[in-house]
Amino acid sequence: MKNKIAIITPFYPIKHRNDLFEDTKAIYYLLKDFPKDSDVLIIHLYMHGFRTAFKQLRKVLSIKGNYKHYLYKDDYGNRLIFFEYLLLFPKSIKTLSYFSKKIINILKDFSIKEQYTPEIAVVHFPTYYVDLMNKISLFPKTIAILHSFDIKNIKNRGKIKQWEDYFNNFNAIGFRSYQIKKEFENLIEFKGKKFMCLSGIPENYISHQINSSNYNVKEKINLTFAGRLDSNKNVANTILALNKIDKKIQFSFTIIGDGEEKNGIKKIAQNIGMFDRINFTGRLSREKTFESMINADIFIMVSKKETLGIVYLEAMAAGCIIIGTRGQGIDGIIIDGENGFLTDSNNINEISQTIYRVMTLSSEEQERIRKNARRTIESLNEKTVSREYFYNICSIKQEENI
Repeated sequence: MKNKIAIITPFYPIKHRNDLFEDTKAIYYLLKDFPKDSDVLIIHLYMHGFRTAFKQLRKVLSIKGNYKHYLYKDDYGNRLIFFEYLLLFPKSIKTLSYFSKKIINILKDFSIKEQYTPEIAVVHFPTYYVDLMNKISLFPKTIAILHSFDIKNIKNRGKIKQWEDYFNNFNAIGFRSYQIKKEFENLIEFKGKKFMCLSGIPENYISHQINSSNYNVKEKINLTFAGRLDSNKNVANTILALNKIDKKIQFSFTIIGDGEEKNGIKKIAQNIGMFDRINFTGRLSREKTFESMINADIFIMVSKKETLGIVYLEAMAAGCIIIGTRGQGIDGIIIDGENGFLTDSNNINEISQTIYRVMTLSSEEQERIRKNARRTIESLNEKTVSREYFYNICSIKQEENI
């Protein structure tokens, strides 16, 4: 018997829409090793942010009634319904009930005509879909998967009792990082089951022979960053912190990625005399990014907010020593001083001190950190985490009462 599972998410690859901001493919990777006989329906509810919402208003409001206008397939052969929401107010997660009613009617039409009723729905970023989940009655059981944005939304909107009531309508909650689980449990008392829903990286990355070079004896230490160049990734603070490093230490900093902050970052580097030490590659493929990290010594990404950050895991597999943000998604996977290093993303002096600490590690310490990092990621491969994700969904689906 096929497992009928609906996955609700605001992020998922849509080949025909290159105009959409896709922050992550993490949920796509989580489905990588689902059993072939699974009957998965992806419900991609994309949210246009406030800055572009009014430009999209006329197009998105003209919703066609026939579900076939929204039906596609992903690379795994799963059916995918793509629908667009609008966030019409700045710093708000509230959407018009109009959209919820329309998508519910379209899903009901799909369910009837395709004879498809999901046995369970898995909702990623559930704080975005309060109105939808309170109105829809299509799913016998539901699981909420919390990301860092959900914690931010809960804190920003307050009214903890209302959030408790909302989340206790779910049968289970999964957490995208240990830090998210810790923060959620400090805010909300949840009566159902809980589990971890971590990301993984390709198996061939983990089997890669790690870099064992001692960068203290190299002419130049190579640092790298990979990600979207926006204010959250905090690359400007990294450059300002590097500028405080002792001039006797020779280093270069490779920045992989593109985004709205790129020109501003370049200007900062020029103004403080760091531009000749920085290499902007632009956006690279996942494979090319990994190849670049293999040639690096230190990977640094001190994001202000990060759910987990697959790129950290990939950098660990490549043999880089990692510097991440304390209190964010990678905290709990990285243990400071054991398999990587953590710092305060807002404190330039502390970032600089952490970088200097890593740059001056002895060869023995470098080897210890790399070996510990390799042990950490061995179980975090895409196939293993995908199977665990599927198992946790099905274990909730099969339970009569929770």
